[in-house]
Amino acid sequence: MKAKPNMTPAKPKSTTMTRKNTFPQSPSPFQYVFATVIFFTLLSGGVSLRISTEDRPSPQQARIFETCNSTWNMGVGAIFGLLSSKVVQDNDDDNDNE
Repeated sequence: MKAKPNMTPAKPKSTTMTRKNTFPQSPSPFQYVFATVIFFTLLSGGVSLRISTEDRPSPQQARIFETCNSTWNMGVGAIFGLLSSKVVQDNDDDNDNE
């Protein structure tokens, strides 16, 4: 008769239980603002690019182009401003925890 191998019971991987039906966290206000700025910046840049390909834009198209071009420039500045403020804020939070 063969001897049975020495088997130990398997240990559980984790002692804490996790909930399967957890709701995802809602985005922060910063993420909403950042997404909105990105959307309007890309939209105005696209319209500006489209109108710039016209051979002879009408006066109305020229005004729309100027407005969209200004919005594009402000949007790019706002994106860099938001990102730099987020970096500074995160660095301040890290320094407070020390």
